[in-house]
Amino acid sequence: MVKFGEADLTSCDKEPIHIPGSIQPHGCLISCDRTTFLVRRVSTNAAHMLGFPTLAPGSLLSDLLNGDILHDIRNALANSVSLKRPSYLFSVHLSPHALCDVCVHVSDQEVVIECEPAGLAQTSQQVISQLRMMLDRIRDIADMQKLFDTVVKLLRGLLQYDRIMVYQFDPDWSGKVVAEARSPVLESFLGQHFPSADIPAQARDLYRRALIRVIGDVGYTPVPLQELPDSPPLDMSFSQLRSVSPIHCEYLTNMGVGASMSISLIVDGELWGMIACHNYSPKVLTLAERAVVKMFGEFVALRIVVLLRTGRLLVTQRTHALIDNFLRDAVSMADMPSYLRSKIADLEPLVPCDGIGLWVNQDWTTHGLAPDTPEIVLHLVRAANALAANQIWHTTQLSETFEWAKNLLPDVSGVMVIPISPQPADYLFLFRKEIVRTLNWGGDPNKTYTTGPHGPRLTPRSSFAIWKEQVKERAYPWTSNDIEAAGLLRSALIEVMGAYHQQQLTQRAEADTRQRMLNEELSHRVKNILAVVQSLMARPVPENRSMPEHFQILKARVNALARAHDQVVRADGGGLLRPLLEAELDPYRLEHGTITLQGPEIWLTGRALSVCALVLHELATNAAKYGSLSRREGKLHVSWWFDTESQNWVLTWQESGGPQPKPTTPSDRKGFGSILVDRAFPHELGGTTIKEFRTEGLFLRFNLPKRHATLVSQEQKSMPDILEAAAKSGDKTDVLANASVLIVEDQLLIAMDIEQALADHGVTNVRTVASVYEGIQAIRQKTPDVALLDLNLGNEPSAEIALLLRQKNVPFLFATGYADRSMIPAGFEDVPVIRKPYATPAVLRELENMLL
Repeated sequence: MVKFGEADLTSCDKEPIHIPGSIQPHGCLISCDRTTFLVRRVSTNAAHMLGFPTLAPGSLLSDLLNGDILHDIRNALANSVSLKRPSYLFSVHLSPHALCDVCVHVSDQEVVIECEPAGLAQTSQQVISQLRMMLDRIRDIADMQKLFDTVVKLLRGLLQYDRIMVYQFDPDWSGKVVAEARSPVLESFLGQHFPSADIPAQARDLYRRALIRVIGDVGYTPVPLQELPDSPPLDMSFSQLRSVSPIHCEYLTNMGVGASMSISLIVDGELWGMIACHNYSPKVLTLAERAVVKMFGEFVALRIVVLLRTGRLLVTQRTHALIDNFLRDAVSMADMPSYLRSKIADLEPLVPCDGIGLWVNQDWTTHGLAPDTPEIVLHLVRAANALAANQIWHTTQLSETFEWAKNLLPDVSGVMVIPISPQPADYLFLFRKEIVRTLNWGGDPNKTYTTGPHGPRLTPRSSFAIWKEQVKERAYPWTSNDIEAAGLLRSALIEVMGAYHQQQLTQRAEADTRQRMLNEELSHRVKNILAVVQSLMARPVPENRSMPEHFQILKARVNALARAHDQVVRADGGGLLRPLLEAELDPYRLEHGTITLQGPEIWLTGRALSVCALVLHELATNAAKYGSLSRREGKLHVSWWFDTESQNWVLTWQESGGPQPKPTTPSDRKGFGSILVDRAFPHELGGTTIKEFRTEGLFLRFNLPKRHATLVSQEQKSMPDILEAAAKSGDKTDVLANASVLIVEDQLLIAMDIEQALADHGVTNVRTVASVYEGIQAIRQKTPDVALLDLNLGNEPSAEIALLLRQKNVPFLFATGYADRSMIPAGFEDVPVIRKPYATPAVLRELENMLL
């Protein structure tokens, strides 16, 4: 047992205050074996207080008390064990000379019986009657501060303590007086902060377990316990009379307090705060009064729970509404990261902050006061990976954890990290700036030590005058509501980001499948084209045709094949049916009248044009290899019209004069081309396909729903067809013949081909280069009048040459094998494009137009 003023501790956190070995003198204590009721301990004042001649350890409780009282104590013990809390008996005649209030509880294997003089029946009844009124007064209060103010006023009116305070703990276990009712002659403690050292960890644990702690007289003399030999220390956590740490008594003495009582406020199983009652002279409440106060404190704690949960519910509802509004337009998950970046400012109302940073897919987006230097962003992401990962992490003083964070002050001091994807990778950072505040402490919060005869000794604060502290490098604290809202936001974003990532995986798998199909189709088409080219080259030269003439015819047919292939790739915008047929069938016009086309001008949708191009290509190549177009005397007739009865466009393909009979006999095994011809129209366009192997040759009828084609007039023909017709006319002018032309092409055969075409056109001033360096040097030596640039020169683009030509106001056009304009460099979208292989008339026409 430590005497008052002689505590020899380096920290009061080490003091075993739950086993003091003594009690306060306003009552007495008896403990006995839980099974035999053999008395094991007794306070030295018990015999006198209870009116027994002698009372010592080793006697039986049944020898001291009569049967009725012993029966009541056993019942109280059963209730205590069942409820796991002390049980009370009031106005019990333990002896003819002692009317007592009794508290019974269990400590390990011992029954602890504490006895105090019974209070006046009139006082107890008055307190109990006021309890109902007090409960009614606070039952419907919906504001937390109003609740606290009412509680302290009601308790001071009931108990007549000089000062009653509601004391709330902060997350770091420092505390603040949030409500106070006091005598007018006393200074106010309202709003003052008290350090966590004022209530050490083991004291807080006792407050959580025992809801009432009373000190009747701070200057009391402890009453020791007599014990049987070799008795283990008695845990007195639930004792009403337990002695108090001398450090705490000295602390209260320095405050001028003569008596105190604390009522623990337990919220969700944790110590939320206390109701602290101080009197400046000794004051002891009866057990009945403390029982009423304890019930009132429990009700206050329940009201706090209700208000906190109501507040959380309101926060939840408000947050859900904001989240729903935020995600309202995010119906498509095609690009959720871009959506989040564009809506980052809308996240600010969810959790009040001064800045937001979003880290998604290794990309950083900010709003408000948020760091944006790459080095700091990497520091933040590494910190998030280490500290947050799969949970929300927050701090009000980032510079306390990381040295590099000092560079962010004063714009960034506090940060909350919210993981927003199922796997640690994507984070939302909320930033709060530094707030310089002045805190009023109830005296210097720092622990002080003095050297005594037994070594270093903690000295309780002797002054409680207001001690002001200016707090720097800290942000406004993150509240429980902030954390609640952040949790809801995290759940919502994890859900949508999870859906986005899943969709990305699905789309990637689908893209892989489509790519494989495209590769297979490309392989199939290339093989067909090569077979057709091979068959064209293998044909003997007619006797009446010269080799140059025959070469030009073969070249025209190869170009027609290229144009047909281009039609398939460019099908998205739609196009005319007749030019598509001409592009596909021109290579196979062996004789005049071999192929006949009959039908009005109709415009096909992009989808229909693509399907028709694929099907017609298959039919044309098959006809050239096996059917009517494989023989000079073979014929092909294609016609189309609108069937008013079925409301469909009809396209027929009739071959005649081809080889017999093998090509026109259905095969047991169908290849890709046959399946495409049979199923493309029904599957892709909702139409039908009829195939017949007639005696004269293959016949097909395709029915195309009306919505896929539109009748157009001659004036509505597309500009590409008009330009193509102009190119075929081969009109020449002297403009190009007199010009200086620069050709930038890395493929020698292609370069030679276009040089020859220009020479045939009369152009004599032609320079050809094969690299970006050579092109730039050629332009610097002599500026050309016009240029033709291959888009890709080996592994380097020709954009640098294009930029130099534009600076010198030289017109030019791009040449590329790509079917769309996606590869055109930024800023050159207006430059004309010629697709490879070159259609010579089109190239000449474009160059001439640039010079006009």
